[in-house]
Amino acid sequence: MVKFKKTYLQTIFAVLLIFGLAPSAVQAHKRAETWEFYIPINYAEDARFSGQQGSSIEINEDVGFGFGFGYNFTDRFQLGGLFNWNSRSYDATVIEDNGTPHQYGNYLETSTISMNGLYYLLDGDITPFVSGSLGYTFIDTNIQNGPASGLCWWDPWWGYVCTEYVPTRTESDLSYGAGLGVRFDINRNFSMQFSYNKSWVEIDNATGTPYFDSWRLDFVFR
Repeated sequence: MVKFKKTYLQTIFAVLLIFGLAPSAVQAHKRAETWEFYIPINYAEDARFSGQQGSSIEINEDVGFGFGFGYNFTDRFQLGGLFNWNSRSYDATVIEDNGTPHQYGNYLETSTISMNGLYYLLDGDITPFVSGSLGYTFIDTNIQNGPASGLCWWDPWWGYVCTEYVPTRTESDLSYGAGLGVRFDINRNFSMQFSYNKSWVEIDNATGTPYFDSWRLDFVFR
């Protein structure tokens, strides 16, 4: 199923890129000196990276969401910001001091806030583009990292309410990425972008720099 999804997305991307390289028959909608707001749907492929002493983690594929904005300085160059969120299950392998491996499953939540630059290769309504990003990624492993604490209060609607907070293992890391895609200007107010993106996250205890592959569909409003 994963291979089918990946092949399907790659086929769509290749077709859109070919159309993006073809000359546009429609009069270009000028992008220069305009603000854009967009809603991305991000399909993250499964990933695996290694930790210290033989430990490792396999993160499963899933779909995430977000929002972003950008300012077009010219018809070809845009600079803006993007927030992405995703919740993905994972299987981790831990190594005891005696070398015995053990496995467990859980899910993690990731959120990335980044500054993004896009360069459109053509001036027309259909154009391929390249992109780059730099930001921070927040990771919540949902592994308990301390005792739970509770808080209770009187609410005018719900009466006496109590809640419990469980601290979990989290970290915030530098992240950066690059992408290749194609844009379609449907009209003066709405566009769509489809892109393949690769991102790297400087996770402290990982061996090397883990990278993640994703496919993103942006709904762009201007």
